[in-house]
Amino acid sequence: MATTVMIGEKPKVASRIAQALGDYSIEENRGVKNYIIDKGTDQIIIAPAVGHIFNLEQISEGWDYPVFDVEWVPTFETDDSADYMKKYYNNLRDQIEKADEYINACDFDLEGSVIGANVIKQIADAPEDRIKRMKFSTLTASDLQEAYDNLEGYDKGMTEAGFTRHFLDFYYGVNVSRALMQAVRENDRYKTLSTGRVQGPALKVLADREREIMAFEPDPYWEIYLIHEEFEAQWEDDEDRIWNEDVAEGVFNRVKDATKTHVSNIKVNNYKHNPPIPFNLTGLQKEASSQFNINPKQTQAIAQTLYENGLISYPRTESQKLPAKIGYENILKKLKKQDKLEEPAKKVLEKDDDDRYPRQGKKKDDAHPAIYPTGEHPSGLSKREGQVYDLIAKRFCAVFGDAAKRQSLTLTLDVEGHEFKAKSKVTKERNWFDLYDPYVRVEEAELPGLEEGEVLDIEDFRLDEKETQPPRRYSQSGIVSELEKKNLGTKATRAQVVDRLYNRNYIEEDPIEVSDLGLTIVETLEEYSPTLLSEELTREFEENMQSIRNEEESREDVLSKAREELKETLEKFKENEAKIGAQLVDTIDSERKRRRTLGPCDKCEEEDREGGKLRIIKSNGSKFVGCSNYPDCENTYPLPNNGKISSLDKECETCGKPMIDVQRKKGRDYQMCIDPDCASKDDW
Repeated sequence: MATTVMIGEKPKVASRIAQALGDYSIEENRGVKNYIIDKGTDQIIIAPAVGHIFNLEQISEGWDYPVFDVEWVPTFETDDSADYMKKYYNNLRDQIEKADEYINACDFDLEGSVIGANVIKQIADAPEDRIKRMKFSTLTASDLQEAYDNLEGYDKGMTEAGFTRHFLDFYYGVNVSRALMQAVRENDRYKTLSTGRVQGPALKVLADREREIMAFEPDPYWEIYLIHEEFEAQWEDDEDRIWNEDVAEGVFNRVKDATKTHVSNIKVNNYKHNPPIPFNLTGLQKEASSQFNINPKQTQAIAQTLYENGLISYPRTESQKLPAKIGYENILKKLKKQDKLEEPAKKVLEKDDDDRYPRQGKKKDDAHPAIYPTGEHPSGLSKREGQVYDLIAKRFCAVFGDAAKRQSLTLTLDVEGHEFKAKSKVTKERNWFDLYDPYVRVEEAELPGLEEGEVLDIEDFRLDEKETQPPRRYSQSGIVSELEKKNLGTKATRAQVVDRLYNRNYIEEDPIEVSDLGLTIVETLEEYSPTLLSEELTREFEENMQSIRNEEESREDVLSKAREELKETLEKFKENEAKIGAQLVDTIDSERKRRRTLGPCDKCEEEDREGGKLRIIKSNGSKFVGCSNYPDCENTYPLPNNGKISSLDKECETCGKPMIDVQRKKGRDYQMCIDPDCASKDDW
């Protein structure tokens, strides 16, 4: 009997594959379920991984840099938090010993290729001609069966590109992070710092925006409005804004006493508002942020859950295209059976076959189409999972819709030879708007029906003085979109990069503010190691990996170049280690003080003591809030001991005491007032 061992990326995925391929039995080994399918003289064993069973680790001992001698080792051997992986590793080893052939059935992308290939190669050292690849974009039974019936050969290009990415990320992440921390240690401090091949350029993008904002000097300008009982009209000359105060006051003084105006011109523009394009991961992250205030990392995790439940196609895709082979009509018929989707799906199905085609975007993905619902009926979804699923399903319907018909109208009012304009936009035919309801956000502002020459009463005039505003900060979804535009990182890693910047205290808040530490990291690297922030170098490596995927370039050629680049960069860094460390330590110390200072001491203020500040204090393994005037002031507040705590620089709306942010390794992060008796905690 020939035995084939198939590797599923996760236990849940392995289970869905087994259900799709026919009758199976379950054999438990070391506490792990394996799925056995007998096919006469052949046997398939579907064994689950749990993500990356192997990770890269340094071979030699020591903490010096640069280090390039790395190898793949079981993740649980070097990461205590991954101890749960041990039973899966041992089970995979047991099953692979029985194998004559192997199938990598992990997600069809770089990471999935690496996960499956590592299990097979590290444990079995299997030759490539005995490894097959399953390629699928949904976990529906029909797609999985089709993928099994059409097994492809070992995906060498994709796997090599995935391996290359891991080596590059290790080279840059570990070496540069060590260099930064070693510089700090040289100045008798310890602080976990990191940067990386994508993290550095991403932080520089944010820091550049922060410096623009800091350097921004506002310019005053003026606007003049005519106020009618039903609308307002703005004075317009060559440009909307008046930059000269004398000009503004001159115009205002000439028109302010007028009580009548007449409509001198009505301009009507009818136009089409095209339907949206299908979601790729970045598009979904941006829309989920806009509609539900869900950050990109959470959206990605939710989409992955929906995919694993067979409700949507593979979410980590760049594509904005939906090929006909996914079966539009079949999906729409299934969606029609779901209460919230019955009407939009029905409207699309009512279109003639020749008219039922989706609007497509420009971006392609060699491995997967755009994100779409499979039509499987959802059940047991959380509130946020339900929101993201509904968004994806209605977007799928909307891309088949007809363009909405809109109308813009501009009224020009004449006052003493000065023109004031009032503008409106209205929808005449909703079309795809109805398919995407309630997620359509367009301006609807209608002006009253008027005719040219009509005389109107003026209620008043208003002269507003305003200032130009600095550039807008990036939101989390905004920076993910910007990284995509700049081709920095991948669809799967961009949200993780942003999350890492938060965890390192380089950035805070949303919209994103770059902390002093984040700015110092960028300024230090700009001075001593600018290539570590280079967008061009990062993009070049992305292009190299695409060449490897196309089997046009070798892994070793790309890695050799990276090692040479890093050696040269880190040699210069080492020469300036003491200076770099001194700059970093100054900022680290001031940042720690800022994050631990919560504000004025309320008790000192009551008793007229000067200088009292409430601070986060660590003592004998516990944390509490105490006053800087201790022992003269013994004011204290308890703090939770199971999280990283920092100041939010704001007061509780209920009691006025300082607010803190609590970030936990396990469980949800939260924000709270330091007063345990505050009414805001009555329902805790």
